[in-house]
Amino acid sequence: MAKAENLRQRIPVRTSAQSTSLIKPKVLDNLMTPRLCLGPVTKTDYPAIASLNSDPAVQRFLCLSKAPPTYEAALADLACFLSIPAPTGGGLWCIRNRSTTDFLGLILLLYTENYSKIELGYRLLPKFWNQSYVTEAGCAVVNYAFINLGLTELCAIIHPDNTASKTVAEKLGFLRMGCINQLGFNLDHYTLMRDSLISSDIQKAVTN
Repeated sequence: MAKAENLRQRIPVRTSAQSTSLIKPKVLDNLMTPRLCLGPVTKTDYPAIASLNSDPAVQRFLCLSKAPPTYEAALADLACFLSIPAPTGGGLWCIRNRSTTDFLGLILLLYTENYSKIELGYRLLPKFWNQSYVTEAGCAVVNYAFINLGLTELCAIIHPDNTASKTVAEKLGFLRMGCINQLGFNLDHYTLMRDSLISSDIQKAVTN
């Protein structure tokens, strides 16, 4: 999901070798699922996040206006990436395997570039694709956003050709509302309302 490039002009980017040591990741609650632990970013995660953000397969539908960064560039740009504005209680969670503690990817609850909406985003290392990890993590974050943080609406902004991300959003209950132009590209805009999700859950309970 396109995100950091839109905010780059408003958020200072540190490019020195010591830039990552100055990052202060947000304090977030840990979220647990049957297979996963979602936790706040720590300094030990920086190399894994840089690898994730420099992977061409991961960045295919995210880094739309230029080529994916090198590992070194992604590491230097972490100050920008980790400083994207988030609602209170939101931010970037590392997705980990509960059994092995392996880093799988990231799930994000951040403001859109004009602060008008709160966006759910996700990215996973390719070796962990097609195992429903993102759907499991997304369900935990959506529930946390609506129940614990009291949010009433989330959005997802997805490249039209990113079938995998669209499938995850639809499994979580997001509905496509149309297109928006971002970074010069027409991207699909999805919305999930808390009331509609609650109504859906009630309907399932009645019919089951």
